Amino acid sequence: MANRIIVALKGEAKGFYRNKSTMFWTVAFPLLLILLFGAIFSASGGTYDLYVQDLSDSQASHQFLEAVNLTGSVNLKYIDRQANLDQYIKDNSLSAVLVVPTNFQMAFVPGAGNNTTQLTMRMDPSQSSSNVVFSIVSAVANQANLALAQGSNVITMGRADITSSGFKYIDFFIPGVIALTTMTTTIFWMVSVMTRYRNNGIFKKLTTTPITRMEWLTSQILWQLFVVFLSIAVIMVVGMLAFNTHMSLTPVAIITIVLSSALFSSMGMIIARFIKEEEAASAAANAITFPMMFLAGIFFPLSMFPSWLAAVANVLPLTYVGNALRDSMVYDNIASATNNMLVVAGFTVVLFIAGIVFSKWKTE
Repeated sequence: MANRIIVALKGEAKGFYRNKSTMFWTVAFPLLLILLFGAIFSASGGTYDLYVQDLSDSQASHQFLEAVNLTGSVNLKYIDRQANLDQYIKDNSLSAVLVVPTNFQMAFVPGAGNNTTQLTMRMDPSQSSSNVVFSIVSAVANQANLALAQGSNVITMGRADITSSGFKYIDFFIPGVIALTTMTTTIFWMVSVMTRYRNNGIFKKLTTTPITRMEWLTSQILWQLFVVFLSIAVIMVVGMLAFNTHMSLTPVAIITIVLSSALFSSMGMIIARFIKEEEAASAAANAITFPMMFLAGIFFPLSMFPSWLAAVANVLPLTYVGNALRDSMVYDNIASATNNMLVVAGFTVVLFIAGIVFSKWKTE
C-alpha cells in the first residue's frame, strides 16, 4: 500500500515540475495575496481626505482647521469660497465635505449674543470613511467647546493592545490567508485532476492497476500537503521580512492544516465527481469557494454579520479552519483552537469517506 502511494506521489511531483505555470502560481498566488493585503492592513493608521469650504475665512476658523489637521488623521483640501458647492461635489465625487459657516468667528466674540455656530458635514453615507472623518471633526469641536467653557477632562480614554506581544492586524490576518490558500489550492487542484483524468481515460487505466481509490486519494492529499506547506512557507517568510509579523506554526496549527488539506481535497473530488466538464467543474468550485471566502471571517469578522448570516458562517468548514489557526497562532488559546480543530476533523472524516464512496472509477 505504501509503495503504491509513493509511486502515485512521484507521478504528481513529475507533473508538477513539468507544469511551470502551476509551479509559478503555487508561489505567486500566496505571495501576491500577502503583499496586497499586508500593504492594506499592516499600517497602524491612515489619513482621510477632507474637503473644506471655509466661508468664514477668519482667524477662528483657521485655528480650528489647524487643530483638525494636527490630529494627523485627515488631509485637508480647500474649496474656493465662491465655488458652487453642490456642483463641486458632483464634479469631483467627494465623500466628505466640511462647511465652516460665515458666522464662525462671531461665535467666539464675548458678549456677541447667541454664541453658537454650526459646522456642516456633507457626507456620502455609502462611504465608511466619511463617518470616520465626521467623528474626528466632532472630537475636535467637542474639545474646543470644553476649552471655551473652561472645563476639564474628567473622563479620558486609554488604549492598549489586546495581546502582550505587540501583535498588529497583519498578524491576525495571516492565519486567515493560510486557511484561504489551503482551501483554494486543494479544491481547484482536485477539480482539475479529476476532470483531466476522467476526460483522458486515466481512471479507466487505474482500475487495471493494484492502486485503490483510497490510496489514490491519500496520495493526492499528501501531495497537496507539500504544495500547501510550500505556499505557507512563502506567506510566513514574506510576512516576517516585509511586515515583521510575530507568529509560528504550533502543533495544533500544523494538525489543522493537515486536516483541512484532506478536507478540501475531498471536497474538490466530490465536486468533480458530479460535474463532467472541466470548465463547469471549475465554475462549481468557484461557486463554493467564493461564498466561504467572504462568509468565513477571513476578511471580515463574524461580529459584523447579521445574525442569520453568522449562522450560515457557522456551518462552513473554512470558518473553523480560520478560527483554529488564529486561536493557536495568534491568541495562544490552545483549548479553543483544539475545539475548532476537532470540528475540522469531523468535517474531514465525513468528506474523505464521501470522496471515496462517490468516486466510482469503473463508471468513469
